[in-house]
Amino acid sequence: MMNQWINKARAVGVALALASAPVAAPEVALADKRGEPEHHRFELGDFPLENGQVIENGFLTYVTHGQLNEQGNNAILVLPSLMGTHHRHDFLIGPGKALDPEKHFIIAVDTIGNGRAISPSNSESQHGIAFPQFSICDMVTAQHKLVTEGLDLERLLAVVGLSMGGMQTYQWAVQYPDTMAAIVPIVSMGRTTPWVTAIWESLRQTIMADAAWDGGDYVEQPEKGLRAAAAQLEVWVRHWDGLDRQFKDNGEVIGWLDAKTAETAKAWDANDLIYQTRAEDLHDIANGGDYAAAFRKIQARALLMPGTRDLLHPPSDARFAAKHIPKASLVEIDSDQGHMASGVIPADIKFVNATIARFLNEVFTDLVRI
Repeated sequence: MMNQWINKARAVGVALALASAPVAAPEVALADKRGEPEHHRFELGDFPLENGQVIENGFLTYVTHGQLNEQGNNAILVLPSLMGTHHRHDFLIGPGKALDPEKHFIIAVDTIGNGRAISPSNSESQHGIAFPQFSICDMVTAQHKLVTEGLDLERLLAVVGLSMGGMQTYQWAVQYPDTMAAIVPIVSMGRTTPWVTAIWESLRQTIMADAAWDGGDYVEQPEKGLRAAAAQLEVWVRHWDGLDRQFKDNGEVIGWLDAKTAETAKAWDANDLIYQTRAEDLHDIANGGDYAAAFRKIQARALLMPGTRDLLHPPSDARFAAKHIPKASLVEIDSDQGHMASGVIPADIKFVNATIARFLNEVFTDLVRI
């Protein structure tokens, strides 16, 4: 059984060191900040999508933390939320945290459409609305190519994801069921409901109502539409209990929201956001079939962590999943931060890190015993 986990650790180390390597060897770019890991780029080439269309000259970007051990059984894939980058899980990564570089080989990936991996905003041959619509399934297929071809890994210790990253985590478990020992979807869902799609459509309509959007052929970002959409989302990912506790009066919360939306609008590309939200609209691990049956097919051990007061991804979905995934544990984050339950206030961060660390330690210990 252990032999299935040995994934040519030396070969991976060579590839990551950028020595002589196969065609899929990653390119390296500068880190975002001094002292942070360098960026790697994995070429997908012309990448076929499940809808029959093709992304031309596709690529993924990612960073790694830690080293693959000699047994090749400590690799963890980390997947970000909507429009998030590989930094989205920084609160979980570091010595003594849930994803510990001293124990784990952590692969933090940028997903298709987030502006760092291939996206409508950075494609040269299919720019903007000429870009084909991709899905969560397509994101996972691309990540699987990175893991198996770019990094030469056959198995992962775990796949961890937050929000849309958690959707990808569930998709990994049903699309490639024998490739990981565990999954950790945080504040996430196995399929997108009409409720969530209505929220995304309200954001899209807000952006499209800005004349600067120009049918998606904008020269400059539709800032007014983006700021209004960011304001909507900032409210949906919170909960009234947290906001009422955080602010003394109504004027204070308006100032906070204005500052937050200005910051978010500068980080977003309008078409990237529209495409990623539409990818969520399409998502269903059961493909329209029996939802419970899809969960029952998951072979990996699962730690499901919904937020008790999450308005965007209500905890009922994770509670349903926990009843049907054969090896599932449900640990709810009792937080007044709504969808932001996992990584905003110190108490939540401490709880989530400790819970995931215990779970991964159990999974790894059981794995070594086999």
